[in-house]
Amino acid sequence: MADMIWLNGVECRAKIGVPAAERARRQKILVDVGLETDIRPAAAKDDYRRALDYWEVEKLVRAETESGERALVETLAERLALVLLAKTSAAAVTVRVRKTPAVMPKTREVVVEIRRTR
Repeated sequence: MADMIWLNGVECRAKIGVPAAERARRQKILVDVGLETDIRPAAAKDDYRRALDYWEVEKLVRAETESGERALVETLAERLALVLLAKTSAAAVTVRVRKTPAVMPKTREVVVEIRRTR
């Protein structure tokens, strides 16, 4: 299956980082999500009821990212992939988590990208 739906730049606020001081306040996290799904049934009938619900995906991403506290961006990416596979019809997901590292002022952003399948 080669059809992909992308939600890019889902802005979230998360408590994330290795030093406890970095987790003391919420930071801006951007999440990109690619969902591998067959879009033909929805496209053929121009019927949103046959399509993947983008709004629901965005809500799932924001809820998971903003809940709890994590040390690693890798942990967040993995958790997002598991939630999206469990709660959508996507055959595979690509998750890209981006954050500006508070403890690395000369690095613009840290990016973790993973792909998981059913």
